[in-house]
Amino acid sequence: MNSSIIDLFLSAGLVAKLVLATLLVASVASWAIILSKWLSFRRVGAENRRFLLLFSRAENLEDIQVKTLKRNGGPLALLLKVGLEKIDALFPMGMSNLSANGTSGMQISTIERTLQGAVEDEIAYQERYLHLLATIGNTAPFVGLFGTVWGIMGAFQEIGRQGSANIAVVAPGVAEALINTAAGLFVAIPAAVAYNLFIQKIKKMHVQLEVFSSEVVTLVQEKMIKSSVEQGVR
Repeated sequence: MNSSIIDLFLSAGLVAKLVLATLLVASVASWAIILSKWLSFRRVGAENRRFLLLFSRAENLEDIQVKTLKRNGGPLALLLKVGLEKIDALFPMGMSNLSANGTSGMQISTIERTLQGAVEDEIAYQERYLHLLATIGNTAPFVGLFGTVWGIMGAFQEIGRQGSANIAVVAPGVAEALINTAAGLFVAIPAAVAYNLFIQKIKKMHVQLEVFSSEVVTLVQEKMIKSSVEQGVR
């Protein structure tokens, strides 16, 4: 079977060989992206689970900053780091001095915008190269179809030259056409399936990051209220 496929390739015309070479390059590129993204999402999932475990054990923002960020580099940890950096910039006296005042609403809005920007940046980072995967999945069948049409045209031209439509005349062109169709589908199907799976993972990650950013803002608001109450008592 393998030798027959190789023989078909070697006996194919120049255009068919170019089509098959193009599909081969596309297949290698798509599988490289698939494996890279699969490993990346696997690592990110493990880091986020570990981060959430550490985060759930932290008692306050200070504890989170000291213990959690030093042991994780996943998207959730990076999001929290960005948020804490903005908090430090807005409250140079430290998180222990957070208090609700006339500008607290503006400060909270600034933190929310910063976190939202960090979420969008992370999602854009995770979506890298997926457009190539989508392009390969969408165009590979058409590239194969082009090779198919060209092979059928060659078969009809051969019929015209031979003046006969027997199987010996038609078979080479039809075989060349079908191998291009099969190659296009072989490249497109894994790329399309992987793209849809990765998009679903990114959507779930987007929701997770949005929920976590809201939780960070809530923690800051609670810290402000607590500090205001303590200052009022004193």
